[in-house]
Amino acid sequence: MIRIAVAILCFTTTVRTKRQPNILLIIADDYGYNDIGYHGSEIKTPVLDRLAADGVKLENYYVQPICSPSRSQLMTGRYQVRCFDNLSHVLVYLWFL
Repeated sequence: MIRIAVAILCFTTTVRTKRQPNILLIIADDYGYNDIGYHGSEIKTPVLDRLAADGVKLENYYVQPICSPSRSQLMTGRYQVRCFDNLSHVLVYLWFL
């Protein structure tokens, strides 16, 4: 009985010491590479510049010219050609025939 109590006590103290990381993901539609201050834009973005200086900047990425494929990639973790069994490309192809 004492062993079980000690095991539970040790487990609860290790669980309490683990802290979740603070992750802030900012997604903006229709934002170009040079539209943000830390890339040399004339537009002042001091808050985003400070966040970029203190955090992680993702400089190598893959996006689409419209937002829905990029959003589906973010929500599913898969490339857009693998979402929805590639049905979207078939529908776009048939639309332009």
